[in-house]
Amino acid sequence: MDFRVEIYKKKGYISYGTADADKIILRNSLVSIRINRAKDTQVSEATIIAEYEKLPIAAFQGGNSGIIDNFARIEIWFDVVCQFSGIIKKYEYNEQDKTITLTCHDMFYRLLNVCDGQIKYGATTAADVISDLVRRVGLSFYRSGGTNYSISNLTIADGTVFMDVIQNFIETMHASVRCGKNGTIYLEEQYPPYIEGGGDANHFDWVYRDSVNNSSDTAGRDASLMKNILKITCSVKIKNQDYIAFDKFEDTSMTEYLNDEKWYDIIDNPLANTQEKRKAVAGWQFLDYWRNSTPLTILPTLGNKDIDIGQVVKLLRDNTVPGYYLVVGIDTEVDADNGYTNTLQLQGMKDKNKIYTLPKLLDSGLIKEAS
Repeated sequence: MDFRVEIYKKKGYISYGTADADKIILRNSLVSIRINRAKDTQVSEATIIAEYEKLPIAAFQGGNSGIIDNFARIEIWFDVVCQFSGIIKKYEYNEQDKTITLTCHDMFYRLLNVCDGQIKYGATTAADVISDLVRRVGLSFYRSGGTNYSISNLTIADGTVFMDVIQNFIETMHASVRCGKNGTIYLEEQYPPYIEGGGDANHFDWVYRDSVNNSSDTAGRDASLMKNILKITCSVKIKNQDYIAFDKFEDTSMTEYLNDEKWYDIIDNPLANTQEKRKAVAGWQFLDYWRNSTPLTILPTLGNKDIDIGQVVKLLRDNTVPGYYLVVGIDTEVDADNGYTNTLQLQGMKDKNKIYTLPKLLDSGLIKEAS
C-alpha cells in the first residue's frame, strides 16, 4: 500500500499552493502516521513523524517562504483514499533522532471559531443556515440526512461560536454533523436505521470476526451519564413579553433500566420554540444517552482504509450471537513495527425511531422572565 503525506504551502484562508514548488510529498522519510477520529470529539488529530534530513530544503525556509509551517494544508493518503485533510497546528524537531513531528487538526476546527459580526437570516430553512455557516468558514458542505424545517427569521449575535448554532440545529433535526476524511462537513442522520432483533435484515458495512480481525476486545455498559427525565427550555416572546417555554419529558424505558431511579437534567435550546422541536431535542438526547451506555472497544485490527465513522460493523464472536455496532472512533497507526493497524471504538445499536417516539410528556408551561 502507498502511504503518503502531502503538504501544501499556505496562500490565504481559502486557497493554498498547488504548484509543484508549493508542495512536498512525504513517502520514504515517513517514520509513523497516527490519526485519531471519534464521533464525540469534534476535531480529529493526526500526528506525523518524518526524518527531516530526507526532506527538501524548501520545506524549512521559515516564515512565509517555507512549506512546512503552522496552518499549512496537509493531506494523508493511503493509496487513492484520503484519510485526513486539515492543517498543521504544531511542529517540533528532535535533533537527536533527526525527526520532525507534525501535529495536525482536521478542518472542523474552523467551526469552533466565532462569527465576527451579527448574522441575519430571513425566510430560510435549518439545513440552509447550517450550509451557509459552513461555507462562511471556507469549507464544503454535503447534506444526506436530518429533518429539515422552515425558519421565518434568525439573528446570530456577534461572537457566537459557529458550532454552537449548528449544535442547536442538529438537536432539533434528529441529525449529526461531522468532518469527513476529505475535509467536507457532512450533515447526516443522528443514527443509522436499526431494528432490534432484526439480524441481517439490518444494514451493515463490515464483518469482523473475533479470531481473525482483532487481537483482543473489551466490552461493558456504563449508565453513569444517563438522564431519564429532561426539561427542555427555550426563550420565546409573546406579545412583546419574554417567557421561557418548557416541556418536561421522561424516557420510561430508561427509567425501567435505571431501576426506577429519577435522574434529571435541564437542557436549553434557543431554537426549540415549539413543543414538537422540544420533543425532538429530548429524543435526540435520550438516543445519545443510550448510545453511550453500551461501549465496546476492539483493540488493534488489520488496517482498513475504507472504514469510516458512522458505519455499522457486524461482529462475530465465539459462543454468542452476532452483534451490530456503530463505529464511533477509529485510531489509525502506520509504523515499521506494527505495519498498518486500526483500533475501532464500537457502540451497541438501538432503534432510533422507537426512542424518538418514547418521550412521555410530564409537564409543560411558560415562565415569565423578569423585565
